[in-house]
Amino acid sequence: MNNYIPILMYHGIKTDLQSVPQGREIGADIYDVTLNNFVSQMNWLAQHQYHAIAIEEIDKLSYQKQVILTFDDGEMNNFIHALPVLQQLKFQAYFFVIVDRIGKPGYMGWDELNQMQEASMIIGSHSMTHPILTDLTDVQVEDELYNSLKILVNHLGDGVNTLSIPRGFCNDKVMQIAYASGYRHVFISERPENLESDCWDRIAVKASWNHQRFEKAIYGIKPINEQISDRVKKTIKKSLNGETYNRLRNTLISISSK
Repeated sequence: MNNYIPILMYHGIKTDLQSVPQGREIGADIYDVTLNNFVSQMNWLAQHQYHAIAIEEIDKLSYQKQVILTFDDGEMNNFIHALPVLQQLKFQAYFFVIVDRIGKPGYMGWDELNQMQEASMIIGSHSMTHPILTDLTDVQVEDELYNSLKILVNHLGDGVNTLSIPRGFCNDKVMQIAYASGYRHVFISERPENLESDCWDRIAVKASWNHQRFEKAIYGIKPINEQISDRVKKTIKKSLNGETYNRLRNTLISISSK
C-alpha cells in the first residue's frame, strides 16, 4: 500500500461568469482554480481510483489510493461549483469557513453550510476574521479560535471539530490554544520547520498549474524551482513577523501584476 496521502488545499473555484467576493486578500487569485481545471483534476483522481476521505478513515480503510480534499475561506463558488462535482464522484471534502464572513456577499450562508453537511461534507473553522494568528496575543488567538468553533457548533452541531490555520502562520503556542479550544484536527498550508505540534500540512493547488503539475503533486513531487522558492520564502518568514512578511508579499504581488 502507498503510505503517502496527498492533502490538497483549494480556495476559489471560478468561471468567467462567476465573480469572486469583494475585499479578498491581495494574492488570493493565485489560488483560484477554474471550474474546468477542477473538474479535470477530480475526474483524474476518480479514473485513477483515488478515494477522497476524511482524516478518521485513514486507518480504517484499506483503499490503495487515498486523497484528502480541503477548501479554505468558505466562498459561495465552493457550493455552486465544487459541491456538485464532489457529489457526482462520491468524494468527501473539508470546507473551512471564515465565520465573520458567513452569509456576506460571495460567501456561503448557514443554508449552504447545512446543505454541505447533508451532502456528507465536513465543515470546519478558518478562524473568525482570518488574521495572522502569530501576531496576536494569546487572548486574541483564543477569541479567534474558540469563538469561531462555538458559533459553528451552535449552528451545525458537535461534529464541527477541525481548523484550518489562516494565512499559513503558525507556532506551537497557537496549536496549543487550538487544541485547548476543542479542535481535534488542525490543518496548515505548510508545516513550519520548528513546529513540534501535531497537524496536517497541505499542498496548495494554484491557478497556474497545468495537469502535469497536478499529477506531480498527487505523487508528492515538487519541481526544483518551487523547492528553491519555498526555501527562500521560509527563510524570509523566519526573519520577519507575520504582518511585515505579509506587507512585503503584497507589495511584490502588486508590482508583478502591473
